This record gives sequence, structure tokens and C-alpha cells, in this order.
Amino acid sequence: MIDITFLQHFHFLRPYWFLAFIAIFLILRYFSQRDDSLVTWRKIMSPEILHHLTVKGNASYWLSPKKLTWFIALPLTLLLMGPTWQQQPSPFSENNAILVIALDVSQTMLQDDVQPSRLLRAKQKILQLLAIRGDTKTALIAFSGSAHIVMPVTDDQAMIQHFLDVLEPNLMPVPGKLPQSILPLVNDLLATSTIPGTLLLIGDGATSATDTLFADFFNLHTDQLIVWAIGKTAPKASDKSTSTNIIPLQINQLQSLANNSHGRLVSMTADQTDVLAVNRFIKHNLVIVEDKSRPWHDAGYPLIFIIALLYLFWFRKGWTLQW
Repeated sequence: MIDITFLQHFHFLRPYWFLAFIAIFLILRYFSQRDDSLVTWRKIMSPEILHHLTVKGNASYWLSPKKLTWFIALPLTLLLMGPTWQQQPSPFSENNAILVIALDVSQTMLQDDVQPSRLLRAKQKILQLLAIRGDTKTALIAFSGSAHIVMPVTDDQAMIQHFLDVLEPNLMPVPGKLPQSILPLVNDLLATSTIPGTLLLIGDGATSATDTLFADFFNLHTDQLIVWAIGKTAPKASDKSTSTNIIPLQINQLQSLANNSHGRLVSMTADQTDVLAVNRFIKHNLVIVEDKSRPWHDAGYPLIFIIALLYLFWFRKGWTLQW
């Protein structure tokens, strides 16, 4: 799957260099008019008569300096405009964006349609994500019928792992599944930073009330929502390998929750594809303390090799005489 999320940051560092393309267009147009030996006759003859009185010959080459200049003009203009979609890393910058992980610890997360269970697999995925992110600001919330802060904002992933390992449904004081119960806690955690953060909701279901309350919350906040779906959807009627006692993953409800809250839905995969996708979405939402300390990376330099390759034609014997 091709990742096109970088396009949300795509822009040009020097857009005014587009005027160079217009200049090249006018110059080539002038050359074409200058070399038209029939320009005088076109004023006094109709195109039909001129067509029958003209011998075309073989003066028109499929490869010529003029035509090749058109091919050079585009990458040359793009190079001068400086396309970019990512910032350069800076040792003087600091990532203060908070990631709040909200883990569903209800009874349905003990189902084994995902081995060894949905809950254990979710914990494994969280640890993989933390290993990729390193020591960045992260908080952990556990919820079922009620929500509780397991670990406030910290940059020590070892502490998060310590408390994550012991989370089980029997530790939760209120049974059930109410993802919306995390919203007051999320608001308090994210309010400790002036930089927009990310709420990572990990679970297997939601309700219509969850959808409405999450939509209201994210309409008032600039933080982003990522829904990480853990579990399998309802099996087909012909599939007898899955137990009928399993409550399937509520993928439609989770998708609706993500869409109405302007968030993203990531489905669990057997490999690290989903972990990398979640980390990529988090990184795209990061804002540093001083944005000016991270200049944008000019991605146009590889075009130099294309331009240089095309310019090799100018070393051909008699090439410039074709002008």
C-alpha cells in the first residue's frame, strides 16, 4: 500500500520560480515563429493552398534541441521551485506533543479470535509502538465501564510497560464498555501541553453514544484521534474454524467513530504494518517547540541527475546547428 499521507505537507519553498517555466515557454515559442519560413505566405494564402504548394521534406526531427528543451523545462522548474513535504531533523528541537494511549480492558478483549487474546495482542502492539517511539511523552489510560489513568504523562517507557503488563478486566471496578468515559481524563492530560497531541484508542468496539461524544470532543480540540481496531470481524457462514461464541470486532462502529471525529482507523495486522502506520500518523501530527529551528528539506535535488542526463545530448556533433 502506497503511503500518500505526506501530501498533506507538500508545498514549494520557492514557488516564484514558476515564472522561469513561463519564460522558457515564451523563448521556445519565439524560436518556433522565427524559424517558420512560411510565416509571410500564411498572411496571404489560405492553409489549404499553402499545404498543396509546400514540400515538407524531412526537416522535422523527432529529437531536436527545441523538443528536448521542453522535457528539460519541467524538471528544471521543479528543481528551482524546491518541492518539499518534510522537515529536517534538528538537534535543537524538542517534541512536546503528548500521546495518550487508551486501552480497552473489558471482558470482550479476553476473546481468543486473535491469539493469545485480543488484550495480550494489544499489549504487544503497544510495546512495539513504544519501542519505535522511544522515550517520548506518553500517558496510559485503561477503560471498561469506567476509565482510569494508569500512568500520567511520562517519557519513561519502562514505567508504562510495568503497569501495562498487569492490566486485566478483573482489576476494573465497573464492568462494561464505555470508551467515552476516557474523554474527561484525556482532556486533562492533553491540557498540560499547548501543542496538539494524539489520542490512540485501542479496542474492539464502540456505541452510538461514543460516536456522538467523541465527535463533539474533537470538534472543540485540535488534537487527533487514531482508532486501533483489535480483533476479527464476523466470520463468513462457510467458515467453521471460528467459534460462534466470539463477539466479532465492531469494525463499522469504530470506522464511524474515526470518521466523525476527523481521525484515522488502523486495523490490526499479523506483522508490524499496523504499528508502523500508527507511528506514522502520530509523527505527522507532531509539532515542535520552535518550528523555525527545523527547516524544510528541499527534495528537488535528485532532479539534477535527470537534467544532467538530458543535457548530454548537447555534446552530440552538429546538435546545436539544429537550432
